[in-house]
Amino acid sequence: MLPVVWEGSAMPPPRPKRRAWRLLLLLAVLGAILAGGAVLAARALIDPAALRAQAVAAVWRQTGRVLRLGAVQVHILPYPSLSVRDLALADMPGGARAEMLTAGGLEARLAVLPLLRHEIRLEDVRLVHPDLLVERLADGRANWQMRPPAEAASPPGEVSAPSTSSPWRIRIGSVRIRDADLRWDDRQGRISGAATLDRLDLFGLTGPMPTIAAQGHRLGDRLAVVTLSGQFGPVLAPQAAAWPLHVRASFQVDGREAASASLDGALSAPRRLRGYDVAVHAAIGQLTDFNRLFVHANLPDIHDIDAMARVVDLGSGDAAVPGLRQVRLRTGTIGGVPMLGGLQLDHLAVDAPTPADHVTIETAGRYDGRPFALHGTVGTPAETLAAARSHMGSAMPLDLVVEAAGGTLHLGGTVGGGQSALDGHLTADRLSLPGDLMLDHLTADAHLAIRGGTDFRLTGLRLDSAQMTLDGDMSFLRPGGTDGVPVLDGRLHASRLDVDALHAAGAAPDGDRREAEADEASPAPAPAKEAGADGVLPFERLRQMEGDLDLTADQMRLYGEDYHAAEAHFVLHGGKLTVDPLHADGAGRSLDGSLGIDASGAVPRLSAEVRTLVLPAEWVAQAFGWSPMLRGSLQLVGSIQTQGNDRAALRAHLGGHLGLSMVKGRIDGNMLGRMLGPDAAAATRGSSVALRCLGVHMTLGNGQAALDTIGLQTFRLTVTGHGTVGLARQELDLHLLPQLLIGGTGASMPVMVAGTVMAPQPRPEPAGPGHRFMLTIGPSAGFADPCPDTLKAAREERPGPSPDAAPKAKGPKVMDVLRGLGLFR
Repeated sequence: MLPVVWEGSAMPPPRPKRRAWRLLLLLAVLGAILAGGAVLAARALIDPAALRAQAVAAVWRQTGRVLRLGAVQVHILPYPSLSVRDLALADMPGGARAEMLTAGGLEARLAVLPLLRHEIRLEDVRLVHPDLLVERLADGRANWQMRPPAEAASPPGEVSAPSTSSPWRIRIGSVRIRDADLRWDDRQGRISGAATLDRLDLFGLTGPMPTIAAQGHRLGDRLAVVTLSGQFGPVLAPQAAAWPLHVRASFQVDGREAASASLDGALSAPRRLRGYDVAVHAAIGQLTDFNRLFVHANLPDIHDIDAMARVVDLGSGDAAVPGLRQVRLRTGTIGGVPMLGGLQLDHLAVDAPTPADHVTIETAGRYDGRPFALHGTVGTPAETLAAARSHMGSAMPLDLVVEAAGGTLHLGGTVGGGQSALDGHLTADRLSLPGDLMLDHLTADAHLAIRGGTDFRLTGLRLDSAQMTLDGDMSFLRPGGTDGVPVLDGRLHASRLDVDALHAAGAAPDGDRREAEADEASPAPAPAKEAGADGVLPFERLRQMEGDLDLTADQMRLYGEDYHAAEAHFVLHGGKLTVDPLHADGAGRSLDGSLGIDASGAVPRLSAEVRTLVLPAEWVAQAFGWSPMLRGSLQLVGSIQTQGNDRAALRAHLGGHLGLSMVKGRIDGNMLGRMLGPDAAAATRGSSVALRCLGVHMTLGNGQAALDTIGLQTFRLTVTGHGTVGLARQELDLHLLPQLLIGGTGASMPVMVAGTVMAPQPRPEPAGPGHRFMLTIGPSAGFADPCPDTLKAAREERPGPSPDAAPKAKGPKVMDVLRGLGLFR
């Protein structure tokens, strides 16, 4: 065939498909050659031993710490990577252990080209079972604070010197950690603990805002889980640039969310954890849930916490000084506060909207079961935090109002700074006091000055109520006495004092009389404890304080009687207490006596010179360990001495003489009936029987009380006699003559009483001719009134109030006598 020639074309048409395939094949061959060359170049470039040495040297230059690495392997395919077996980073000098971080191995992707710039860049770093210790020493040094060594510093022996003039450095882009052991020990903050870090992911470490995502649980408790996420500043930046902070955290217990928190702000000196300015918000359902994380914290039981604060670093030196710019706190109920076991709060609110505002506080609750409410202000956030941080070493203002026990207390002034000054004002319509006491229509003012936390002075005290008008000054110095014990000094003066009105309503004598009439058929009270159950008395407290206290009263009402010019002077020094004088002038009798207790030795010694002293009968029974048989004002006269550490020993060593007398009081009829026997049952029925008079005089010594005079009279019964009572076991050997008064007729029969005070054993005494039993019946007018002679002997001829008039005699009724003797009903 003849060739075909296309007009206008000098060449045949192109073949596009065959040329494209040839081009692709050529590129593939060139790519393979380049890849193979790169692999060969990388293998030639990367020497694992040299890389290991350069990595150790780079860490030393950047942190001043020694990095220990085991075998290093470099893998080129399928991508360049690095694996290290065993690694450890040294702890700071003085740290708890040699390495702060250890791991079984490390795997990471390795960038090849940066090696040409003497940079080891690692991505997707994975540590095999790392063990990290985070600690801060008492001097403030922390092992996370890493600084490059001085330029002139020589590297340790395990760190090789660089082979080139251009130093190597390490850069890490991202980290993945699983199953890590984390321990922290903050000796400065006194916080330590351990946790298992289930996962930790760090991304963008070479960028301006790396991210973090972590989850961990307390070591040994997988159901106490903490999660953390957020962003922070460039941790691997060569210069200490400021960090932004945006962090969220949550805490789960047993699968439920127990708390959450957020932190937003900035950190200007991140390497030292300094220069922070952050807003913190926390919500906690129940604070005790955190005991699952901090097992030894013993946190108080606080519910429904919602807290917000702006926290800033106010420090200018090496140490951080936390400061508050804004505070808002709300809680639900609060209980279980250490050292305040009786405190229960219903709620607590604390506010300070700006740095210039004073912190306001409002709360209400109970203390030892008694309700109270508190509100007011303290210093600004800076003043309050400085005072708390310095343990009140710096001053802050205070203005608080406390409402409790029916009263309102207002305190205002300054506290802390080595010299506090507070003015107090107290008002109450009715203020309840310990011991079932009351103050009505009360107003009180005083000034309290505190110097150095050891010198307390209360001046300008003025108290006015329905029961008393009082003024005075007091001081408390700690330490100040012998061997550094505290010293209490003071002077209190009452222009009027009504001791009877101090007691709560229902304790007046008229009330006692009405109560007695209603109790005629009441059952006997439960017996008191035997005397042998006495415990050791706290005499050692007299060696733990010293003092000089002077009490005076112009007018005083005590147990229904009026006194004037009352005074008592207490001196305690070196374990010796002296009360002298103890005096008050009355219309019918005067109170006069002195008391001494010497607890300076191993065995305390007591002495009392009682010319006339009036005390509640219940107090005397408790002091001597006797059964509470009497109620009313008991007049004491005599001189006694004793020694011992408990009531039993004090009773056993009693010596001297003592008279006890009472008029217009009351006696437990059931106990009296058990002592006199069933024949006196008609005259002693009831738990409270009115006494016309009672008098007992005794000589104390040789372990017993010899009663030379016994006499009492109710409106149905007269008893006279003598005998002895054992002081240790209270054994009885009494010889009594009870006389029943029935109308105008009387009947008497001698009785002897054995046994003990708590278990008397009465029986008729053969006191008649030929040791026969004798019953005397006759007109009551024939029986002598025992009260005058009994009271004269018991008072040792000192004055005292007179009893009521003797019962009037009526015509004899034989059946009344027989009924009184129990022969008829």
